[in-house]
Amino acid sequence: MASPVERSLPRASTGLEPGVVRLLGRDALSLLHNISTQRMLDLEPGDARLALFCDFRGRLLHRVVAARTRDGAVWLVREDQSGDSLAAHLDRSVFREDVTIEDLSADYAVVPRVAPDAVAAVVVEHDDQITRLHAPGMPELRIGSAGTPADAEPFDPAAWERERIGMGWGRHGREVAPEFHPFEVNLGHGVHLDKGCFTGQETLMRLVTYRSIRRRLVRLEGEGPAPAAGALRSEDVAPAGVITSVSGDGARWSALAVVRREACESAETRLSTEDGRPVRIAEVFAWRSPDGRPLGL
Repeated sequence: MASPVERSLPRASTGLEPGVVRLLGRDALSLLHNISTQRMLDLEPGDARLALFCDFRGRLLHRVVAARTRDGAVWLVREDQSGDSLAAHLDRSVFREDVTIEDLSADYAVVPRVAPDAVAAVVVEHDDQITRLHAPGMPELRIGSAGTPADAEPFDPAAWERERIGMGWGRHGREVAPEFHPFEVNLGHGVHLDKGCFTGQETLMRLVTYRSIRRRLVRLEGEGPAPAAGALRSEDVAPAGVITSVSGDGARWSALAVVRREACESAETRLSTEDGRPVRIAEVFAWRSPDGRPLGL
């Protein structure tokens, strides 16, 4: 039987579906501060931060970069899932607050690019429209109008899939899924545990306090045809984890997988796909804090 993650994987190609949501009103920052994993009250115009939205169990629902423009609007942007479900999620938390939520996804194109490590956010805007966006610990996003290029360079979805796997950047419906919490999929740097309560905060704080994170994101590599997404097995831990993203050219392949700590931290562990093919862990992604420091968990 297919795992829950395997069943939730999108069947479409690697084409991306951008999501752009804009919030207006004096309570926009406080709404985001109260329900997202990120500190938002001090988000100034020209600043951008990785932000996550979780359920009460601390499991991932949405991943965005939040940015504020000169006119005071707050933009939530992602490259890989439309904004309708995010807008609906936000709207369910609005009661008497002065917040207007606009799903502008149909009006924009968003192109991701691998960005060098940076300590400061980059927000480039023109006429109160964001054209380039980068927050530490995530790719750069270049934004244009729908139907027109968001980037002068051609975008190759297959090449981007290889690049994001190489950097351990989770994708919606793959690593960003309710089966996982942020620390399991290399998104712990989007969780600000010192800012106070937010949805899922109690669970995530308990995982950190008691060092009870049981799974890690790893990059796998191998030769030959790429394996299918699905369960991973090992000799001493069964099941050992699940392959969530795969990219290959027929001769070599790379993949992201969420793997039990016992299986990825022991040099003696031998992993294999469900059909018995051996796989090799090339990298175990470190847990990071919002400022980029490794978390010793």
